[in-house]
This record gives sequence, C-alpha cells and structure tokens, in this order.
Amino acid sequence: MSINKIISFNISSDFGMFKKPDVNTPAYFTFNIIPKTQILGILGAVIGLGGYNQMKESDAYPEFYKELQDLPIGVVPYGNKGVFQKRIIKYNNTVGYANKDGGTLNIIEQTLIEPKYKIYIGLDLSKESHKKINEFIDEKMVQYEYIPYMGKNEFRLDIDEVKHFEDVKLFNPNDEFAIASIFPNIGNEALKRSEALRDPFDSSMSESYFYYFERLPIGLDELNQYRYENLAYTNAKMLKDTEFIKKVNLFLIDEKVICLY
Repeated sequence: MSINKIISFNISSDFGMFKKPDVNTPAYFTFNIIPKTQILGILGAVIGLGGYNQMKESDAYPEFYKELQDLPIGVVPYGNKGVFQKRIIKYNNTVGYANKDGGTLNIIEQTLIEPKYKIYIGLDLSKESHKKINEFIDEKMVQYEYIPYMGKNEFRLDIDEVKHFEDVKLFNPNDEFAIASIFPNIGNEALKRSEALRDPFDSSMSESYFYYFERLPIGLDELNQYRYENLAYTNAKMLKDTEFIKKVNLFLIDEKVICLY
C-alpha cells in the first residue's frame, strides 16, 4: 500500500439505506455502517466515474470500482456507539414490471435516520483518479461531477469538514492504545487475542467501554458479488505487540489512531 496523503471528511444525510443483498422479499434491510463499496461509489460520483447504470456487457466491474478498488479507507460512525436509529418505511411500488399480476407491490424498507460518518481515504498521488479526488475534495470547496447520495438517489448527502494530511506514516504503538475507527476483526479473533486486560480497579472506563460488530462488504468478487469482512468498532484498548496489529494499517491522524483497510 502506497500512501502519501490522507484526506478526512464528514458525510451526512437525513436518511440512508445500504441495502443488504441477502433478502429476497418485499422487505429490505440496511447495513448500519456504510460499506466500503458504497464509499467508493460516492467518490466515483464526485470525480465523474461511471456506475452500475453505465456498465457495458463486456465490463467486469463498474468504472468507479475498476479505478478505486485498491483505495484504502477508514470509517468512524457518529451514531450512538456506532449504531444509528432506524425506521421501517412502507410504500407502494406500482410500476408494471414489479407487479406482473396487475396488483400493487407493498414494499417494507428499513431506513437509517440521520446517518453520519467521518471518512478517511489514503491517496497515492501517482494515480490519476487519486489526484482527481485530491482536487475535487478540497478543504475550501468540494466539487461534484455527479451528486453523491447515501445509498439511494433520493437521499442526497453532504460532504463537509474536509482536512488534508501530508507526510503520513504508519502508526507504531509503544503502549496500549485504542483504534478510533472501525477495523477488520480478522477471523473474529482480533479482539480475543489483542485486547488489553482491564484493570478492575480503574473506574474511568468501566462504564463507557462498548463493542459493535458488523459483517460488511469490502469489495467485489469475480462475479460482481460482495466480498465480506467482519469489522469491529470499540474504544477498548489494544495490546501493542500482537499478530493482529501487524496485519492492519494504522495511522496517527489528528491524535487518533485510524485503521485504513
């Protein structure tokens, strides 16, 4: 991984919906934390790369994924300990292809309420697509080729609080530390084998430790289907010398340890 610059920014919207593909009923459910594939789609829209609707029959992947699939990203959810409020929305789909029998299809859709995330992206400025992201997501003004949205095109999102970080280096811990972003819980073993034991007499963190786990898409396979990873979000402290720490890419940004994956 070659990274010579990191950009952070917030994305937010009144509503969001990152559809889970494993439900084949009129009821649709959403991921809680925005998947990496969605973030790549947002960045592709910002700089004008084509999406699924622009794919040709010969294309293995949409243009945004071909160009940005190796882009390392980090995510910090602003929800309550990583969790956002959700609502079930019911509506009718009356288009002909959805109702072959002439009736009305009733859709039940789970929707995120006011989702907001801080996104970190690691740029290799020798790549043209990364240069364009660097230009379009500027600290003074964010430009868009296409309007980005929070999972559905009726949920337009805002990008703000942009920061650029130069001379970035990998974080090498010399003591116990917490990871401020979500991180791969490799084989569900990262926390089991890497979390520091808590001092039972230390009351400073006893009531505020939290753990959130979610299996999220991190890319596409050769069939254009999601590849998944178990990810974790916690303020628990990690040991400095473990095999897990050697397998992840950690950076110290604004005095916070961020994992890019």
